[in-house]
Amino acid sequence: MTRFIVLRDRTDNWRRTAVPLASSVSPVTPDAPAEPVIDVLDLSPEALRDIVRDRSCLTIAPAMPTRIVNPEPLDDLRSDDVEPGWGLRAVGADRTDRSGKGVTLALLDTGIDQTHPAFNGVTLETCDFVGTGVSDANGHGTHMAATMIGRDLDGTRIGVARGVKKLLVGKAISDKGLGSTGGFFQAVLWAMAQRADIIAFAVSFDIAAQVEALTAAGYPLVQANTAAVNAYRGNLRIFELMMEMSCAQAGPLLIGAIGNDSLRVISPEFETGPSAPAAARHVLAIGACGTEGDWLEPAVFSNIGPAVIAPGVGIVSAGAGGGLRTLNGTSMAAAHVAGVAALWAEHMREEGEDVNSATLAARLVSTATRMNIHEGQTVLDVGHGLVQAL
Repeated sequence: MTRFIVLRDRTDNWRRTAVPLASSVSPVTPDAPAEPVIDVLDLSPEALRDIVRDRSCLTIAPAMPTRIVNPEPLDDLRSDDVEPGWGLRAVGADRTDRSGKGVTLALLDTGIDQTHPAFNGVTLETCDFVGTGVSDANGHGTHMAATMIGRDLDGTRIGVARGVKKLLVGKAISDKGLGSTGGFFQAVLWAMAQRADIIAFAVSFDIAAQVEALTAAGYPLVQANTAAVNAYRGNLRIFELMMEMSCAQAGPLLIGAIGNDSLRVISPEFETGPSAPAAARHVLAIGACGTEGDWLEPAVFSNIGPAVIAPGVGIVSAGAGGGLRTLNGTSMAAAHVAGVAALWAEHMREEGEDVNSATLAARLVSTATRMNIHEGQTVLDVGHGLVQAL
């Protein structure tokens, strides 16, 4: 038996027009409404063939492991090198009268420490997709959530959008930093159903873990690698099709950490592109930057090809269990962008503008700046530049 992810449409407005592995579907009418549904099924080869005979099965792919975009070590930072709140100032969160009031954010990560004072006065709506409860023994989700919306702690500002009153928290990654594509897809659909304006995540499809699992199950290495790449492609295709179905209805903005897989500190050649699902269409991929003297530079670990960048080095935010914690990573950058997006969403609504994935992404991209970025950085390094609050 193999575990598969099946994408369907509850409305039956979207139907398959070719074999499901080709993901060829079309709506019955242009811009037809859709309700994507993800089924996670253990199937034999015979049962797989029965499933794909049904044209309501839009596409199908083997489930695969996921992991958080792991924080980078702080070995190159001393405690007195860290300047709390520098990222908030870099994106202009301290120079705007907007606070994110009336905006609903969602975070799909390792859960949250609901008792942390950074979330006092915030309504936390939670859902567990890994089976361990939404508490956050890892701390990654708590840190990201507090950077997005956290209240001040002992005089230290940590949150970008401190006026957000409602945060949706989907635990899509376990305390060990691991998960599955099925749980992640279901978490995305849950956040959409709860009418999130912005959905942030720092999740990566884990090809290496898929290869390891397949070889442990008896696959020869060549076949395991091929099967893992096919699963990666299939899961990315499912996610993009989910977003296409949702964006036809002006869905929420999805913000994804681009990944920490580059090693530019060793060699400029040790770079890699966006990890999935941040690499998917309809997702705003976020890279990380840090300071170098008076300038900003891409973080040495940040993957290339972001849409925009944000602070992701030496970020002080809430630690699970109380107090503050410092982390590096494109996750921290994505949290800054989610907070800034909330500020813009509040402003756009007050101006009578539509707020959806397209309009909000366009605003973030068009207002990004290269003003304080060290010369020589290209669109591969910083995208459109450093995200800015209004």
